[in-house]
Amino acid sequence: MGGERYRETAKRLHDAGYAVLMPDSFGSRGLRDICQTRYRDRSVDVAQRVQDARAALAWLAAQPQVDALRIGVLGWSNGATTTLNLLEQRRTHPEPSEPAIAGAAVFYPGCGPLAKRQAVLEAAPLLILLGALDDWTPAQPCVDFARSLQARSGGSDITVQVYDNSYHGFDGTAPVRLRADVPNGTSPEGVHQGGNPEARAQSWAVLDAFWSRVLATRAAP
Repeated sequence: MGGERYRETAKRLHDAGYAVLMPDSFGSRGLRDICQTRYRDRSVDVAQRVQDARAALAWLAAQPQVDALRIGVLGWSNGATTTLNLLEQRRTHPEPSEPAIAGAAVFYPGCGPLAKRQAVLEAAPLLILLGALDDWTPAQPCVDFARSLQARSGGSDITVQVYDNSYHGFDGTAPVRLRADVPNGTSPEGVHQGGNPEARAQSWAVLDAFWSRVLATRAAP
C-alpha cells in the first residue's frame, strides 16, 4: 500500500505522543509486495501475519517505556484483515499473559471469510473505515460482519464509517487509477486504488478521536 502512508502515519502518531511499532511480515521474509499475487498462491498468508502480530505485541508490552494497558492495533488492507483475524485468534486461542488490546482500527479490510464463518472477535473497541466504491475489498461484507458482531454480542463497541465516492486507498494522496496487475478484486479487469481528499480528512479525524478515546490516560486506582 505504500511506504509513504506508513511514514506519514508514524509521524502523525508520534506527534500525538504515541510510540509506534511496525512489524514487517514481508520484508523479513524477502518479499516486497503481495498485491499482484493471487490469494491462493501467496507464500505469506494472514495466519502467519497474525502470529507475527502476536509476537510483536508481546515484545512491545515487555518494553519498560510502554504502558501495556494502552496498546492499539492499526492496519490497512491485508494488514487490516490481519488485524481482524488477530482479534479472532486472541478470542478463540488465547495465550497466557497476552497483553490487552485497548482498541483496533482498520482501513478497508477483506471481511468476506470472517463473515462467512461468523467469526467472533475479542471484545476490544473496533473502528472500521471503508470506501463505498472499493472493488478490491468491498465495503458491504464488512458492514454486514459488523452488524452481525453487534447483534451477537449485544452492543459491542464497533464503529463503521463508509465514505462515499471512495475506492481502496481513499486515505492516500495519489489519484485514483485502475490497477490491472491486481487479480484479487471483484472484476477481472483489475481494481481501482487512489485517494479522496474529503474522505482522507474525515477518516483521519475519526481515527484521531478514536485513539484519544481508547488510549486515554487511565486514572490510578
